[in-house]
Amino acid sequence: MPAGAEALGAVRAVVFGFVLCEVLLTSFDNLGRLPVTVLRPTGLMRLLPWGFYERLLTPGALTAFKWLFAATLLGAAAGLFTSYTTKASALLFLFYQGLLRSFTHFNHDEMPAVYVLLVLAFTPCGDAFSLDSLRGRARALGGRGGGLVYGYPILLMRLLLAWSYFSSALIKLRVAGLGYLSPDNLPALAVTNSLDNLHDTQFRAAFRLVDYREYTPYLVALVLLWELAFPLAVFSRRARAPILAAGVLFHLGTLLLMNIFFPYHLALYLVFVDWPALARRLWARANAPRDGATFEGGPAG
Repeated sequence: MPAGAEALGAVRAVVFGFVLCEVLLTSFDNLGRLPVTVLRPTGLMRLLPWGFYERLLTPGALTAFKWLFAATLLGAAAGLFTSYTTKASALLFLFYQGLLRSFTHFNHDEMPAVYVLLVLAFTPCGDAFSLDSLRGRARALGGRGGGLVYGYPILLMRLLLAWSYFSSALIKLRVAGLGYLSPDNLPALAVTNSLDNLHDTQFRAAFRLVDYREYTPYLVALVLLWELAFPLAVFSRRARAPILAAGVLFHLGTLLLMNIFFPYHLALYLVFVDWPALARRLWARANAPRDGATFEGGPAG
């Protein structure tokens, strides 16, 4: 488990950087064209006055919100005023997701990202690999407990993602039981999600599943076992690579067959990378002596 300030700082950079890219590629002004009358605030969103939403749900206001959000994400990814920009980004991300769910479209893809951003917002993730550390505004914690301070947040973020998969399998089994392995379950879900009007495009690969419906229970069972085994990726290096590779294949498969994609889940696989160790290996490989040369730089004799 990576336990240094550089490792936590690198995780901060890649996570907030990914969210920044997502925000920049999202059209907030289209959201502002939806009529406010279809909004159904959920949870704490109900505490805000209705007049607030009437002013917010306009193309101009949401465009301004987008660039404010992007500015805080950029600061958090770069590690500039990290203590403030990470908290502001996490709060704005939470509000943005609450706003989307207030239009009655629920999706659990972003939930692990919400928790990961909150973890980073309240940990010393700007002590290294940040502009603050270059400017002398951050100080790495040394001595006893320093490794735990930086390693525990990384462990917690990995556990949060693992719980998302593990609990998904538990919910499927609790709600549907063994009926979830029905030969008609996966083809019906795939065809429905490929045709309904709540998705961006239509996919036709789902119709091929109908011809192979007798094999789909085995595929669904493998997915359930993979989700239940995902916590092993947190604690076992040997299990980590095949589990994460299977996750990439799973999400690409749901995109092609079910028109459902989980970009935030996939992006959070980057939390499992030991970035400083990877950088050291790449640096050592780039500076390794080439064949035909001695360490002194002369030709081999």
